[in-house]
Amino acid sequence: MQPRKVARAIGVIAVVAAVVVAAAYAGGLILGAPTQAAAPDAPAYDTNELVAEPIEDDGSITAPADGDSKTVVIDMSHGNGVSENALQPLVDALVAADHEVRMYAGGSMSIGAEPGAAFNETLRSADALVVASPATTYSSNEVAGVEAFADAGGRVLLAAEPPTTTSTTSTVSIPGLTSSGTVTAAGQPTNLAATFGISFGNGYLYDMAENANNFQSVYAGGDDGVANGVENAVLTDATPVTTSGDASSVLTASDVSLSSTRDEASYTVAARNGDVLAVGDTDFLTSSATEGDNDVLLSNVAAFLVTGDKQPGIPASSQSGGQSSGTGTTPVMAT
Repeated sequence: MQPRKVARAIGVIAVVAAVVVAAAYAGGLILGAPTQAAAPDAPAYDTNELVAEPIEDDGSITAPADGDSKTVVIDMSHGNGVSENALQPLVDALVAADHEVRMYAGGSMSIGAEPGAAFNETLRSADALVVASPATTYSSNEVAGVEAFADAGGRVLLAAEPPTTTSTTSTVSIPGLTSSGTVTAAGQPTNLAATFGISFGNGYLYDMAENANNFQSVYAGGDDGVANGVENAVLTDATPVTTSGDASSVLTASDVSLSSTRDEASYTVAARNGDVLAVGDTDFLTSSATEGDNDVLLSNVAAFLVTGDKQPGIPASSQSGGQSSGTGTTPVMAT
């Protein structure tokens, strides 16, 4: 066959093939045949569901300024896991309202004074005490001092985290030498809280469905006292608070789970016994102070601290174990 005729034949074949393909495509459109696989109807593949919703974070912390100026002591002498700078939202609010804030780092004691004498001496001139995430236990003398302080109308805030260790006691005996020691539940003022019928949990609360963009950031609310106006406080890495005796719940996280048991329930996260308030969280004092309703919660806590009516000179000198040679407190100014 001549080259011209071969080329013409190939051209005819190509045209026929194109017509066949076009007809098949057109037929598919007419018959309604799908041209691609349908997208799966699965919420997990919806990218809109993966977008984090912003948490309101524009609140401000306030404290009452229309009463007498009060003195609030923040204990930093027990290896506390919350730094002075981290507590600035609370400190700034108190100082702005003309209250005095003192950081207690530990004071020197006179010879023969009992452990905790300097701590108790500091409380004598204070109106409120803040204890947040201590790493060591309080001595029996300090516990007695805080109890007397609260009985005299002094306000006490105990803020805790899930423990990093468990409480155990060990004794080592060597001929001529005997020693014993206690490993505490770091992050919790256990023996202080127990004095007032309050204890803290050994796990953290979480919620895989309704949370503040982190399964360990749970919502909590209440309607009375320090929880007045608090519907959605954001508590991160919070631990439950258990009450007995005269202590009662004031703030609750509902339908959340506890890491140590996986049980879903409503858990108390703050409780009050008279002039003592215990909260199973420290983040609301620091990094998340203005998230959600935390500004309302912390403002209420600030009001709780400065609205007591504490008798002066308590703990008495007998409970202080003798006079100390220094209180170890540092006044704090607002930033």
